[in-house]
Amino acid sequence: MPNSFFLVWPIQVPRIAPDPDDDVVIGTALAAKADVVVTGDQPLLSIREYKGVRIVSVREALEEAAVAGLDFSL
Repeated sequence: MPNSFFLVWPIQVPRIAPDPDDDVVIGTALAAKADVVVTGDQPLLSIREYKGVRIVSVREALEEAAVAGLDFSL
């Protein structure tokens, strides 16, 4: 959806991330009903998945996009 956005408030989650500041990222993804979080944050990447939300690196996301036939090249 180009030029669209929506605002969500994070869902409270238990302490799950190695860095407690990352718990709000996971809570926000859950509130937004996201399928995936793309990040370069190594401690957050160590979680891999929480309640159906996958946590992947930029490289993984681009590889999956290429397999799906999407092109994000600049």
